[in-house]
Amino acid sequence: MKRFILALGLASWFLIPGLSGNARANELRFALSNWNPFSFHEDGNFDGIDLDVAREIAKRVGFKLHIRPCTFKRCLKEMELGLLDMQSGIARDPKREVYMDYVKTPYSAVSVVFHVRKGEAGRLVHYEDLYNLRVGAVVSSHYFDSFNKDTKLQKFEVTSEGLLLPMLAAGRIDAYVGTNPNAAYDILKRGYKERIELAKYSPGEEVPIYFAISRKSKYLNLIPSIDRAIQAIHNDGTMEKIMDKYR
Repeated sequence: MKRFILALGLASWFLIPGLSGNARANELRFALSNWNPFSFHEDGNFDGIDLDVAREIAKRVGFKLHIRPCTFKRCLKEMELGLLDMQSGIARDPKREVYMDYVKTPYSAVSVVFHVRKGEAGRLVHYEDLYNLRVGAVVSSHYFDSFNKDTKLQKFEVTSEGLLLPMLAAGRIDAYVGTNPNAAYDILKRGYKERIELAKYSPGEEVPIYFAISRKSKYLNLIPSIDRAIQAIHNDGTMEKIMDKYR
């Protein structure tokens, strides 16, 4: 009888919410790469627009976040493998849509820009000028179609945009492509404002960015609820308040 009671007690303990082997139920593994001011992690501290928005979505929909720092390329791979559930800062791309499902409403947008060394804005006035330059870019990033598909350009790809600033300042590349507001934020915060400036050429491309869920995630069914939360965050002024923190 004592053994029966003990066994029953143990079985009951495993059924207590929060104490079971499924203690991470409703906890989404959220990818966080360095992309200031949208997302960044330093010395174990996580911050940025995307994380603030993700936390607001989690609160409104009713789930928890398990933050997983990784490089952008690694984050994409883990989304493909189903090792991550949710990622932000995602531009629409047919290749990515194979393994992730986009939330319908974008939460923000970025503008594609090119930067050169101070005083060299005139080196890049037209798209064709890129053929005479060594151009830095972030691997696996989607900028605009003509640039993404152009195999004639001398592209030097790195894992994060922050690596391109010292490369440009040191003369290892002649220009780099990025997106604002994060490129401007990085240049200012890292002390490159007197050494790097916008090129005269601008592709005039604004890229909407989204939250997405891995197609292998058990939380795919949350997409409609996440979409409604993002719409509400826009409509009630919460998004503007979050953006103001990083301006």
